[in-house]
Amino acid sequence: MSIRSSPLKQIARHNQLLRFSSNGQPLERSQVPFTLTVNGVNFTSSTVVVWNGTDLTTTQVSSTELQAQIPASLIAVPNTVTVSVTPAETINYVATFTITPTPLAGNTVTAVDIQANDMVWDPVSQQIYLSVSSSNGANGDTITALNPSTGQLGISQNAGGEPDMLALASDGSYLYAGINGSASVQRFTLPGLGMDINIPLGASSIFGPYYAMDVEAAPGSPHTIAVVRGNTGVYPVEQCGVVIYDDAVARPTSVPRYPNGPIDSIQWNGNATQIYGENNEDSGFDFYVMSVNSSGVQITNDYRGVFNMFNAKLHYDATTGYVYNDGGQAVNPATGTVVGAFPTNTIQGGFVSGGVMVPDGTLNIAYFLGKPFGNNTSGEYLLEAFNLTNFTFIDAVPIPNVVGFPLKLIRWGTNGLAFLTGSDTGSPLPGTGVYIISGTFVTNP
Repeated sequence: MSIRSSPLKQIARHNQLLRFSSNGQPLERSQVPFTLTVNGVNFTSSTVVVWNGTDLTTTQVSSTELQAQIPASLIAVPNTVTVSVTPAETINYVATFTITPTPLAGNTVTAVDIQANDMVWDPVSQQIYLSVSSSNGANGDTITALNPSTGQLGISQNAGGEPDMLALASDGSYLYAGINGSASVQRFTLPGLGMDINIPLGASSIFGPYYAMDVEAAPGSPHTIAVVRGNTGVYPVEQCGVVIYDDAVARPTSVPRYPNGPIDSIQWNGNATQIYGENNEDSGFDFYVMSVNSSGVQITNDYRGVFNMFNAKLHYDATTGYVYNDGGQAVNPATGTVVGAFPTNTIQGGFVSGGVMVPDGTLNIAYFLGKPFGNNTSGEYLLEAFNLTNFTFIDAVPIPNVVGFPLKLIRWGTNGLAFLTGSDTGSPLPGTGVYIISGTFVTNP
């Protein structure tokens, strides 16, 4: 990462004379954070250096010199920043710095030109499976395999009209796909993507066919899935609730449309005895705990106002036993309380319109991807890494030339991440839609 300053300049500010300086040389990542020296006159112990509106930790060396600590989070992405001091005087002069990060050695980003509605990683076949949108053209309306190590597309199977949400059986034997065109869930055998059973989702007498708003396979039970059934074009979208299917047979007890709010995103716990759900559709921001038995599923606890971000998805990590969402919160499902929050606003005030995340309990890292505030570079996104258990910021790296808005982030292999993009309305954008990241930043940021 490098920092280049504008030519050293003297800045007259009423009764102060300021001179900003840096070494002007490329800074290796091991050299940050660094110390910025500000020279001038009439500095006091209350004078503070300001970086793009952020007060820095400042030390008064003398009445003519200040030293300010520049944390790594302020120079992690390309940006143009202004530096001044406060208290401000009548005339507000500043110095300008340009931040130009250099690529990290040993890391690659590969763009794959395919439009996908969802994706899952299969550690058995070492493939990412994509539900390819009807707008993609040649591979539209298919389930298609992607080898993330090579970036090459593999076997492809026609899936019917608009395949959407995907779920992978825990043993890698089946892939489940919500098929919007037939209002059903189609099961495929792996690794050959053979057509297996079809699970009709039924219909509402008022609002018409149910669609799979979310599909999650039960851990340890390849033949069992939980489906969030819902109708489109009505509000709340989820007009039904959660149903558990064993093969194509629905268990009799299900969660109907819940009166306190919709159920949008779900996750199983580690032993398939509970399902966790969230309402990311209205300001109730419910967190649901549902018990599961051979008869079906029912809500046991509804914790209101837990989350704070619309359209955020749930994630569960069996190592910590906590539930996470894209908004950066971690919840203990035993109590329904927020046990921590990742400071995704560490860099430039956070993400524009939220971001996406994935936890990895084995590496003890939480990864977040989004577009930071203050960065006007088109297509420039930011990948952040946090300690999963104490929620502290570890590091960040820019991801350039991204088309669209990230919709999902997954881990693959020993050192890989992948994400897919779409428009802000959920329909895929033309151009590149799947991005594969691999390298040392994933395993040791």
